[in-house]
Amino acid sequence: MKIICKIARAEFRTLFYSPVAWIVLVVFFVITGIQFLNPLMDFARVQELQIANNPGWLGFDGPLTFNLFNSSIGKMLEYLYLFIPLLTMGTINREVNAGTMKLLSSSPVSIREIVLGKFVGLTALNLALLSAIALLLFTGYFSIQHAEFKWYCSMLLGFFCLSSTYMAIGLFISCITNYQIVAGIATFIAFFLINLVGGILQEYDFIRDITWFLSLAGRTENLILGLITTRDIFYFILVVVLFLGLAMINLKSKQESKKWTVSFSRYFMLIAVILITGYFSSRPGYVGYYDVTTNKLNTIDTAMQSVLKELDGSPLTVTLYTNLLNRGARDGLPVARNEYIWGFWDRFLRFYPNIQLKYEYYYDIKPGDSTLYKSSPKKNIHQIAAQFARLFKVDTAGFRKPGEINKITDMGREDMWRLLMELEYKGRKSFLRTFDSPLWPEQSNVAASIREISKNNIPRVLFTTGHYERSPWRNGEREFGGHTNVQANRLSMINRGLNADTLSLLHREIPVGTDLLVIADPKSELTPLELARVQQHIEKGGNLLFYAEPGKQYVLNSMLHTIGVQLENGRLVMPRLHQASDFFIGAINETGRYMAREKALQIAQRVGKDLAKGGFAGACHISFKDTLGFKAEPIIPLPGKQIWVENGLYVPDSAKPVFDPGAGDWQRSEYILGVRLTRKINNKEQRIVVLSDADFMSPNYGNGSDIALGIYSWLVYNKYPVYETVIEHADIRVAIGKTNAKILWYVYIYGIPALILVVGSVILIRRKRK
Repeated sequence: MKIICKIARAEFRTLFYSPVAWIVLVVFFVITGIQFLNPLMDFARVQELQIANNPGWLGFDGPLTFNLFNSSIGKMLEYLYLFIPLLTMGTINREVNAGTMKLLSSSPVSIREIVLGKFVGLTALNLALLSAIALLLFTGYFSIQHAEFKWYCSMLLGFFCLSSTYMAIGLFISCITNYQIVAGIATFIAFFLINLVGGILQEYDFIRDITWFLSLAGRTENLILGLITTRDIFYFILVVVLFLGLAMINLKSKQESKKWTVSFSRYFMLIAVILITGYFSSRPGYVGYYDVTTNKLNTIDTAMQSVLKELDGSPLTVTLYTNLLNRGARDGLPVARNEYIWGFWDRFLRFYPNIQLKYEYYYDIKPGDSTLYKSSPKKNIHQIAAQFARLFKVDTAGFRKPGEINKITDMGREDMWRLLMELEYKGRKSFLRTFDSPLWPEQSNVAASIREISKNNIPRVLFTTGHYERSPWRNGEREFGGHTNVQANRLSMINRGLNADTLSLLHREIPVGTDLLVIADPKSELTPLELARVQQHIEKGGNLLFYAEPGKQYVLNSMLHTIGVQLENGRLVMPRLHQASDFFIGAINETGRYMAREKALQIAQRVGKDLAKGGFAGACHISFKDTLGFKAEPIIPLPGKQIWVENGLYVPDSAKPVFDPGAGDWQRSEYILGVRLTRKINNKEQRIVVLSDADFMSPNYGNGSDIALGIYSWLVYNKYPVYETVIEHADIRVAIGKTNAKILWYVYIYGIPALILVVGSVILIRRKRK
């Protein structure tokens, strides 16, 4: 160990007695300073303007610990390998050219001690180099309110691991040539190639795993994001050991007069051991994780973890179906498999390692779909597939032919134009869909698909039909398919664990086990038989959701009277110049905001304000009272300033309405757009919601906007959807003003580099005199 330290000290002194090291240090500090301090000045300037012009400004989008330096860190990772070859290019060949290597070899010093000593010396210089980044990161820590110290340490660890790996590679290359310039250029090329190797021959399974392991591209991403994993740490250690080992073998082979096969076998054994160790150290279930972020930003939500804990350890098989002809085919092909595994499924594998990933490739077109035939006239489906195959550089021989995929799974109701995953657990199957942007599903979508195959109590939501109600299957601008059964909407019921279907009360009784009955804006009165079945459902303690519309209050009032609710005649209006007079933004009140955990509702609960809103286009006032054990509470109030109930003829595109008490118009201080009712019956809480507008849940008005499926969630006892907790970031403001930021800029860009330059000049001049 003493010899290693002596060689390291000698190497460190040699480097610092060279002008190259000081020039690199100064230039590196200036570049890093510019990259880190420019965004700090911008944030400080914007914050001062916001505070001056908007006293209610809450702050930047967090976490500022990361967002402030996100682009800067990315650029510095790119710049890092430009400087290291200048430091490593003469590490070994300098000793060879000076003749000192022969002296070292003839002395009682082993090759291992020489290489390790050189690397330790380089590491010391590496620490000096990274001190610039450390200084800037921790300047950021003190310049941001509530910044996360551990996160910055994780970022610095990422820089250190990457630069140490570069140092080891550079040291090895300096062994294989006696020319420093050649070694420097070769090191640049090696860094370039080792960052690109992860994209080579990705269509082949075995080669893909090897090249992915060898590639440095993206290896620091987890560390920069605040997630330390044993897989990443082992990777950097193994790569450093690999190149230091290669350097030792290279130097050893130059000392010995043995056949080339001896050196080759040593190289082969070392590489094989490193690859095998790397493979097993990255297997699911054998990887340790440490999320240093305060809010656990790199960890799936506790609700999602609870869903995975409901599984008993049996295999969860996920089959990815890729249609060569679909718009997202590239993301499902083998070339993108590592992105799919490590970019999406890795966070779930962390908590349930027994997820088995399978792949199916096919090409097919839905019956009756002529889109591709129109774009490629006079070609059949096989010729069209061949065109796509050439585009993606694949062979159609590896894809199932049209119709063959249906023998494996039933895709009759699925969209073939998107990537599709099928989950299987203990013989039960469910689909997990992908979307436009971002491509992969959210945690709530994954949780819904898993629970569909692990539980038997998926809520059944039945919409009545037969009276021209809003349909959960149609996708018109006034229909309800947008928030119920549209597969392309990640927030719809079908993708979040609720099964929506229709029911004709005239032809069928309400099935036992119906979780929620929805009566959505019927345009004609229900028959006595239908009314009796609804009444029977209420008496049994069933949950209901009523959607009303002005002008048809009488249709629902016959059912609502029995529970103490009355839809008042007329339409709410307020004259406006550039907007429809009957359109209002309604916000859920304090009672309503605790009904569910939709994102806007969680934020409203946290800040104590009515922030969850929806657009109501045509609504009436709801009167209510407690009766039959029901407790009635308003959930969507509307302040009544300048608003009245219009009972006369209302024409949207005519002149603005005028308040006319003689025509039956009336006014009050507050109107109610939504009411909830609860009572205890049959050992459970019965829940009913009445809304005076159906349009706000239509695609035309954002499928419920902030409220979304929150009301449905409450009506099924909040079992679905599985909501993620909305994260509240504390680091949303900088702690300095633009003046102090400007001072820091001058100190770090001019002052400290000038000081380093002076110190380096003094040391070099004194060394020259000696």
